[in-house]
Amino acid sequence: MTSIFVALCFIKTISGSEKCVYGNAVYRTNSNKEKFRKLTYKGFITQESLITELEKNSIALIIGRYVFKDTEYLKPYQFPPPMTIEITPDDLLYLSSLLLFFASIISNTHFSNNEFGKKSFMLSKKLYNGITGYKNIETKMIVSYTNQNSQYNTLKDNLKKTVLAVIGRLKIGTKKMLHIIATDIEWNYVSNKQTSDNLNKAKAKAQGDINDYLESIEEKYTKLNSSSSRKRQHSNLPPTSLSKAQKTNP
Repeated sequence: MTSIFVALCFIKTISGSEKCVYGNAVYRTNSNKEKFRKLTYKGFITQESLITELEKNSIALIIGRYVFKDTEYLKPYQFPPPMTIEITPDDLLYLSSLLLFFASIISNTHFSNNEFGKKSFMLSKKLYNGITGYKNIETKMIVSYTNQNSQYNTLKDNLKKTVLAVIGRLKIGTKKMLHIIATDIEWNYVSNKQTSDNLNKAKAKAQGDINDYLESIEEKYTKLNSSSSRKRQHSNLPPTSLSKAQKTNP
């Protein structure tokens, strides 16, 4: 899987049979110029399928493989039960659509934009359109990110050696270029085994530190909940029991 899309969508049209369901849907863009964007979806229904029954003019959370080629196509994995009240596209929540994208970087595409406090680079991947059957659709994705707390200091120097996984807000620009406003970037080294081993050790240590931290926090809250529970039990004792407890425990 190389391109996973997640968004609340308004189902405009729906057709299909017992084996598949397809149609058009729109999702909100949070843009003044373009309020909604339309996508074409198609999903196959099997015994193991996560696709549930859809209704026209309903809102559903759609998760699926995303491809952009003049228009947006989505091969869904899941349609949770739709909202059944009478609604319109304007009832869609102001939530950004998310995209998870796995790809390699295009050389010499890293730029810094000091005016906006962001950095960017471009990823490229050939995708398959499960709706039209077209293969090797070249998809270029511009990734914009901020380097808060210096967490991506080493990213620029290692872009040629890495495969990246980026998750963030999906935007389509006025020139029909695809953008991800990244909330998280992960990468693995593919050319230098020693560097890759060192990175994996560093990640394992970081994960171990997180686990130790979570365990210590859980221990504190466990003690807090236990103390609160004892206080509630003590306060709920009847007066006679309370006086006896006080006598036995001067």
